[in-house]
Amino acid sequence: MASTLGVTPEPRPAPMQGTGFYNRHATIQANGGAFGLPMIAQAFADMKLGNLPLTIADFGCSQGRNSMAPMRSVIREIRSRIGPEVPISIVHTDQPENEFSSLFTFLRDSEESYLRSDALVFASAVGRSFYEQIFPPSSITLGWSSFAVHWMSGSPVSSAGHVWTRLAPPEVRRRFAERSAADWRLFLSHRARELQPGGNLVVVQPCLEEGRPTVFPTLMPWIQAGLETMGNNGTLRVRELARMTILQYERHPSEVRAPFDGGEFMGLRIKEDSINCPPDPFWDEYLADRDREALADRYVHFFRAPFQPSLLAALDDDRDADFRGTFVSRLEAGLRQRIISEPLRLLTPMAVHAMLLGKS
Repeated sequence: MASTLGVTPEPRPAPMQGTGFYNRHATIQANGGAFGLPMIAQAFADMKLGNLPLTIADFGCSQGRNSMAPMRSVIREIRSRIGPEVPISIVHTDQPENEFSSLFTFLRDSEESYLRSDALVFASAVGRSFYEQIFPPSSITLGWSSFAVHWMSGSPVSSAGHVWTRLAPPEVRRRFAERSAADWRLFLSHRARELQPGGNLVVVQPCLEEGRPTVFPTLMPWIQAGLETMGNNGTLRVRELARMTILQYERHPSEVRAPFDGGEFMGLRIKEDSINCPPDPFWDEYLADRDREALADRYVHFFRAPFQPSLLAALDDDRDADFRGTFVSRLEAGLRQRIISEPLRLLTPMAVHAMLLGKS
């Protein structure tokens, strides 16, 4: 599929798979986010907690489940330092289309909810992109963001030529790299304004080991092949296929650190950062049970939860529910059959980058 360069910011990232599906199938994201948990204690170790009530911001909450452990850690650290009587405001943010109903239902009903153990913790949410300023200046005590900032604010091209930005043609890939760098600096700039002096920000994001082209060298070409088959047989229209790019960009650690090459960036400084390469849990389970169908289920669910909505969003508005269901079924059936026929590790080592930033 040929690429066409353009300046339109559309399409934009789609929200995660709805009806709580992302909550149930975000194991990879939860495991990665755990690398940032020790930084929460580090963040509070030398922080003055004088401005009350304390406001904690969760940037890119999705449906909420993966925010519970970090927010419980935050509450625990605060209580250990200033006692049980201080009110804590936790504000979850995501784009307006996010399924906030799953977040609030989880907060109300789940045993994992941080609200169950502390009556002076108050939860709320804001539907706004974190590529904008969300909070008043100097109002945030601590910010947390996990597996969110690799999603881009929009597309720098009208057609990328591939479903995965890191596998697009070289010139298109360069445009995505530039947009990703600008997005990262924009995210940091807004957080720098929102944090109180002495406040901290923990950001965890999936990255690439230096020199690797992508974390998905097999999975995403398989998806691209499936989409092109549907384009060739007339299932997908040319313009729909052209729009089908998942707006994530996998940064190398050097790209994450780039804004801080000169020291501070907008008053933010790196206090700690680490890189970890967690194993692929789905492949490890397969090596233990050799169940090809179970492996296919795990990988298909992993793909569906964060990525499939972007493909559905690329369909024309006149595509009805029956067509959309058929499209999803065909794409997933093709992926499932390939995995069963040729079991492969589809998630190569992911360099999870955790970073603790402090505001002067």
